[in-house]
Amino acid sequence: MLSPDPSPFSGLTRRRVLIDGGRGVVLLALLGAASTACGSSPPPEPDPLEQQVELARHDSEMAAAAAKAAPPALAPALTEVAAERARHATALADEVARVAGKPTATTTTTSPATTSAAPAPPPTVADVVAALRSSGDSATTLAPTLSGYRAGLLGSIAASCVTAYTVGLPSGKAGQ
Repeated sequence: MLSPDPSPFSGLTRRRVLIDGGRGVVLLALLGAASTACGSSPPPEPDPLEQQVELARHDSEMAAAAAKAAPPALAPALTEVAAERARHATALADEVARVAGKPTATTTTTSPATTSAAPAPPPTVADVVAALRSSGDSATTLAPTLSGYRAGLLGSIAASCVTAYTVGLPSGKAGQ
């Protein structure tokens, strides 16, 4: 003896769907929409390294601008910080692209539109030191939440930022 079909659609046959006409089409449309909705996944969360890329780019731009206005004795150190943070941005962007399965995108920064307001004064060594301190703290906080290469990359960047502002640059009080 056959047991009854436990399916909620046990009385639903192709013939009944075709005979019932509109109701069957509506039911099939609903079932199709429900199966499509169940198969979709939420959008992926942003990569935590994206913020680190932006911090590195910002620090690089700030150090380069500060180097242009700094006394000749400080300009080489600020130029090196700018170059180092640019390399950090590149390494981080490459890692974000690798994890996303996308080719590495070369990004160019554009200067902001010129306005009629007076230009902002160039950043000082103290501004660069504060930015490096903030970036180093951010990388130090994020590194333990990651693993493998990504954790090591952030640990290295954190150490580099701390070294730059404690060894490579004066406290920001001298030479201003």
